[in-house]
Amino acid sequence: MAEVFATMFQDEALVVRSLLESAGISAEIASEHFIDVYPIFFPQEGGIKIVVKDEDAEDALVIVESFRDSKKKADPTAAADAEADPDPASDRY
Repeated sequence: MAEVFATMFQDEALVVRSLLESAGISAEIASEHFIDVYPIFFPQEGGIKIVVKDEDAEDALVIVESFRDSKKKADPTAAADAEADPDPASDRY
């Protein structure tokens, strides 16, 4: 399994999983049972992760990137924040 998305927000994880599944890519929220108990994660816990089969990872990453682009277009301040962040690893994907 390949991790293709990580977030601190349950709603984002559910949207991305839905987008992947609607494209025919089987996706799992790696820590789904934990979400029921702790709906907000802290960065040191690694957040909520979405994983797909290794062979689907490349296609899934295209969908994830499209999701991120649409969020940037919808919220111009998010795009400015992303450009101001000198550490792209902090956004994981």
